[in-house]
Amino acid sequence: MRRAAAFLLALALSGLSGCSRALLGNYRNIEELQVIQTLGLDGREGGVFVSFSTGRDASGREVVRMGAEGESISGAMQALQGYSVSGELFFSNTGYILLGEEAARDAGSCLDYIERASEIRLDTPLFVVRGAEAGPLVTAGGGEDGDITEIMSSLERFIERRAAGYLPTCADIARSLARSGAALVCAIAPARAPDGDYLTAVSRGYAVLRDGELCGYVEGDAALAAAAFLGGAGEKYVEVDGMTLKLISCGARMEPVWDGGELAGLEMALEVQASVIEARSERDLNDEQERSALEEALAGTAAGWMREVLDVSQGTGADFLGLGAELERRFPARWRDISPQWDELFPGLEIELSAGASVLRSYGFDSPPSRAGEG
Repeated sequence: MRRAAAFLLALALSGLSGCSRALLGNYRNIEELQVIQTLGLDGREGGVFVSFSTGRDASGREVVRMGAEGESISGAMQALQGYSVSGELFFSNTGYILLGEEAARDAGSCLDYIERASEIRLDTPLFVVRGAEAGPLVTAGGGEDGDITEIMSSLERFIERRAAGYLPTCADIARSLARSGAALVCAIAPARAPDGDYLTAVSRGYAVLRDGELCGYVEGDAALAAAAFLGGAGEKYVEVDGMTLKLISCGARMEPVWDGGELAGLEMALEVQASVIEARSERDLNDEQERSALEEALAGTAAGWMREVLDVSQGTGADFLGLGAELERRFPARWRDISPQWDELFPGLEIELSAGASVLRSYGFDSPPSRAGEG
């Protein structure tokens, strides 16, 4: 009752201040809007190409897909509004933004527009379309019976639960660029559906941004190690020594190595926990040596992932893991001396890796079925 009374009082007072016109003027009937659910941005010579898909809504309206060129993103958006015959374009419900690879080479400009555009939410996940433009995926993805928004929704669940696990939004990426000068962005690639009838998209790890520009990719299982350090590793299946393991958790930590007041290097450790899902070779995991051998093999595999991540990071000079920011947080006084040289120091910094692994559940593989009844 108190909330209702307060709301009615606010409405009454707004009439005295002239706010009622603004309040009511912002109201839009949903039937008068084209709700954009997926937005695509592509770089073109002398300008940009903006595409969108409305997705399907509860009313059963057909998907609307469209694209237009402009000298700027704002110009292309205005052109799209002029082409729309079904209602005003509404971007506040946009769920996914796709950057073509050419646009990603100047991702900073696209992020700057997104940050300034009041109609686009900063909590929207951003994706880079590796080796291709976003437009064809946005305007043709899913074929006649589907749409790109359904594809991206499925991909989002897959990345969070069964792939790398870390799904950065525009806000996450902007923060990482501001803090570390580098960031990871989910990468996807266009592909034909298994039956070949329509265009779809598949996950391709992460794109690497440095100073707002695309400079490389983190691929395959290495993406999982990157996500682990950023706090978002998913439950992925891994093949190790004839066994299929499901990762239950994957975490990473970093410790600096000091030589007096100088930073001599970093020690990084990756810890993984897994359970056995399938066995293609007979192993008695009830035997301590067998189990230890499997855990060592898994740890070695995980260390290889992390090495790949660091090779990309140091090779491109992109501190997308935020190692510098972590040093600043934990050692602010020492960081003041390090920070002016960090960009030059980081690519050649000695980083020692270690990994540990434990198999928590073996689901009966500690007593192989083929040995049942022996003895």
